[in-house]
Amino acid sequence: MSFMESIKWVMQYVRKHPWGSLFVFFTSIIEPILYMIPIFISADIVGILVDGGGWDDIWQSYQILILLASIQVVLFFASSFLNEVLAHRITTDMTYDLFESLQSRSLTYHNAKDTGDIMARATNDTRSVNMGLSPGVRMLLATAAIWAVAGWILYTVNPYLTVVMFVIFVVFMIMTFQYGIKIAPLSNQVLEELAVISSTTSDTLTGIRDIKAYTSQHIFKKNFAKQTYQQAATKEREGSLGAWFYPDLMVRFLVLSMVGYALYLTNQGDMTIEELVLITLALALVAGMSEEMNWIAFVSVGAFAAIERLHQFMTEPDPHIIDDGTVNFENLPASIEFDNVTFSYPNTKIPALDGVSFKIEDSQTLAIVGSPGSGKSTLTKLIQRLYLPQQGEVIVGNNPITAYTNESLRENIATVEQEVFLFNDTVQENIGFGKPGTPLENIVDVAKIAKSHAFIEEFEEGYQTIIGEDGVRLSGGQAQRISIARAILMNPEVLIFDDGASALDSKTEAEIQNAISDILRTRTTIITTHRLAIIAKADQILILEKGKMVGFGPHEELIQSNIFYRNLFEKHFELPPLVPRGD
Repeated sequence: MSFMESIKWVMQYVRKHPWGSLFVFFTSIIEPILYMIPIFISADIVGILVDGGGWDDIWQSYQILILLASIQVVLFFASSFLNEVLAHRITTDMTYDLFESLQSRSLTYHNAKDTGDIMARATNDTRSVNMGLSPGVRMLLATAAIWAVAGWILYTVNPYLTVVMFVIFVVFMIMTFQYGIKIAPLSNQVLEELAVISSTTSDTLTGIRDIKAYTSQHIFKKNFAKQTYQQAATKEREGSLGAWFYPDLMVRFLVLSMVGYALYLTNQGDMTIEELVLITLALALVAGMSEEMNWIAFVSVGAFAAIERLHQFMTEPDPHIIDDGTVNFENLPASIEFDNVTFSYPNTKIPALDGVSFKIEDSQTLAIVGSPGSGKSTLTKLIQRLYLPQQGEVIVGNNPITAYTNESLRENIATVEQEVFLFNDTVQENIGFGKPGTPLENIVDVAKIAKSHAFIEEFEEGYQTIIGEDGVRLSGGQAQRISIARAILMNPEVLIFDDGASALDSKTEAEIQNAISDILRTRTTIITTHRLAIIAKADQILILEKGKMVGFGPHEELIQSNIFYRNLFEKHFELPPLVPRGD
């Protein structure tokens, strides 16, 4: 990713705010020019004093200084305030686009990314860009304007000094650029190390229960300390370079030399006291602003590093992205067919599903059984179009699954998974997640069906109870019942239970099954479970073993002819003799 491409990318955001950008640009230049006008007035006052002028003449000039000071205060406030507002709006736009980009990425992409790194880019990197825009850009423009006006002042007094100052300016900018090149790798390293710290923090907070359960706090504490000390050392190296900002030292030495030369000319009678004061004050202002270039260069390099990281991240290709279809999944039979489907996860040569073919009709229930790692959950993810098979085709409603729009397809598919994800929000908002704005009475109705209403009512704040991040304040069974209620509320055409009742006791699961039995009769239902009573009631049963389909059919047929299926039952039931297929 080239530097110029990143600059063009950030300029797209600047152009979204043309009037604010133009105002900040011009006021950043006008403001320092106004600082130069008092230099002329101060030189005039000195000249009046040297010539023996009266107080009336001085007071007139002093009144102009007071007026200019008032204008400067107002202009400084307006420029600083609008520059800050503009910077925040630009970085807010960036953060929003980053969030939108992440939502459009494929599940394969997210599986390969580190959450902590993403959080660091959304916070640390955008903050660095914000600092570069405000006050970095304004101060950079102000410095350039002061150099230009100071050069013009020197030209009116002594053209030779202007030539010297121009040479100093060119050398100063070259040295500042070289300084930026030296500090850039450290700035980028600081951002990367902050991302690592953010990742460790995220992992620690997410897995705090397991960390405490395994008494592993000391391991994470040691890793965190190592990472923070490493990042501090990098910051110290970066800071030491900033402290030795040699371009500023060079400017100060040469400015002092030029002032000395002006004093010599004044002593020889070739320069007036008024001109000496004018040159001295102008050069002092140049030296002061050159000192600011230390901070400006430091912030700008960090901002450019952050811009490149954000640009690279947001424009990174996603080869696994799933293009949106054009067909709406409406008024179509919710039949599901797998036609010789083979799927492998990235970076693995072992197929999660290998040549799987089956079909279930609309409103049928399919139970998927198999040992851990046999491909059950993978199959349900293909039905949701979270992944696409490398070979074969998934057909839903007599159309290839790729034909549907993402929105219409997923509005008609609800999933209850073993690992339930809940938001740090109220019970009501978690149940109504799929249908925002659902009235409370409807939320209560589905909660009753999912056998969660009773325990919700026991909470002090009932349905307005905040359940904590990932439902940390709920038991596993409670969390699954909230998830079941959420899925029922969606009123989907396809309902998937991916071991979605594993945390429930048999009695509660049976109660929920009975409560939703009428719903299931009018829905295509996919169930992955180890509960034999539920498996036997399914219309069709799919048996997977190491990604391959080793059986498909109703319970009565499989129990007599399929050895894999019989192995599930024979420890608990007396089975009829095995009947080979074709007999």
